[in-house]
Amino acid sequence: MVNSIMHNNLHDDLLARLIYIADKAGIKIENIEGNSADPDVAFCKSRIINLNNNFECNISVAFRLAHEISHIQFSQPTFLYTFSPFIKNKEERETNIRAIRMIAKLIYNDVPNERRNWANFMSEFNLPSWFEPLVKELIYD
Repeated sequence: MVNSIMHNNLHDDLLARLIYIADKAGIKIENIEGNSADPDVAFCKSRIINLNNNFECNISVAFRLAHEISHIQFSQPTFLYTFSPFIKNKEERETNIRAIRMIAKLIYNDVPNERRNWANFMSEFNLPSWFEPLVKELIYD
């Protein structure tokens, strides 16, 4: 029970911080009620993120939001991106790297490297195994 409360508090705080970052960057976040197969979408040109509350995805909403914020801040402005947890595509890999860095900066701001744990990070955000090399490298920056 205590771990669940700590998990929820971490994610609530992180989501609030990500929403603040988006707001300061002029990014509007819209919560939508799509079907379970509809991923989140970043509309780069209009600077809007549609977060689908019904999207069936094991990856945490906080990570998905950081990912979409990264698309809008760093990807081609005329593009539209649907959430993808894959890293073979150069654009998605770079966006996932930016999302990992963004979250690590927010949650590990005052935490020394020796107290950071890549496996806990992977577990906390339900990241797939192929993220492991990225997380191992990036959370210790």
